[in-house]
Parts: sequence; structure tokens; C-alpha cells
Amino acid sequence: MMFTPDQSARDLYRIWMRIMNKLNESESIPRRFGVDIPLYPSEIHTLQVIGDHPETNVRTVAEHLGITPGAASQTITKLSKRDLVTKVRGLKNEKEVHLVLTSSGRTAYDAHETIHELVFQKIAGRIGPLSSDQVSFLEHVLHAMESVYDERIDEVRSEMNELKPRREEKQ
Repeated sequence: MMFTPDQSARDLYRIWMRIMNKLNESESIPRRFGVDIPLYPSEIHTLQVIGDHPETNVRTVAEHLGITPGAASQTITKLSKRDLVTKVRGLKNEKEVHLVLTSSGRTAYDAHETIHELVFQKIAGRIGPLSSDQVSFLEHVLHAMESVYDERIDEVRSEMNELKPRREEKQ
């Protein structure tokens, strides 16, 4: 059965939106990752970036997660207050702050890595082997979707920034 490009793209988009809705729901559920403190996915993913990139900084965390530096900073501050991350001043430049996992942060990171591997193995098992053409196609589709959402986020932010002065004028 052959699909038109428009129909195929719509079907893929509907599946993508279902996955996004499930991911959004998942983001609202905190979990324990071998520590007494329940962590939201946004928090554990911040720990993941710091664990994967030792001595990283707020800007790098934001880039890896695709969020604003302000959002990354807020999460890092929470994690620091909960003794999962330590902020260390740079030796060469005192303005530079590096982020390091504490022992509790490392425990949560390791537990999360184990869960990620289990999820990856389940997905890989259900997909089965892929040809290089299939991998290229999937990468093409996912990069296209990501770039559309990057553009949409920029558009919405721009629209919201345009509304700010109007709201302030009314007050």
C-alpha cells in the first residue's frame, strides 16, 4: 500500500504528537533514582548532562538539553540546594562556574543510566535490525521535526516578546 507524502507525513505527525503527549505526562512524575529525593525527569536529565560532561557549566547544560540558560540555572540551583550538584569556581577564571556531581548526584546519575540502557534495549529489541538506509530515513524525519519545533519555539517566543510591551502599556 502506497501513501501520498502528505498522508504519510500526517500519520507520522500524529504518532509523534502521541509520543510527545506521553513524554509530557512522564515529565510530571518524579522518581527516585537510588536517592531519597524524588527527581523530576528535567532534574535527572540535568544530572545526566553534568555526569556526561564533567566540569560543564550552565550554558553547556542548556545547549545539551535544548532549554534556556535561565531554565537550566533554576534547575541547577535546586539540585545544588538538594546536595546533588556542587558549583565550583574555575581556577583560571573565577567568574566561570563548573558543575560537579556530588556522591548522591553520582548515585542518581548511575541509576538513571541503568534505566536508560534498559529502555534503549527494549526499543532496540522492538525495532530490530535497521539498514543504513532506514537509519538515514529516520534521522531525516526526526531532524526535520526537530527543526520545525525549533522554528516554532522561536516564533512563539517572538510573539510573546511582542506582547510584553503592550501588556506593560495597559498597566
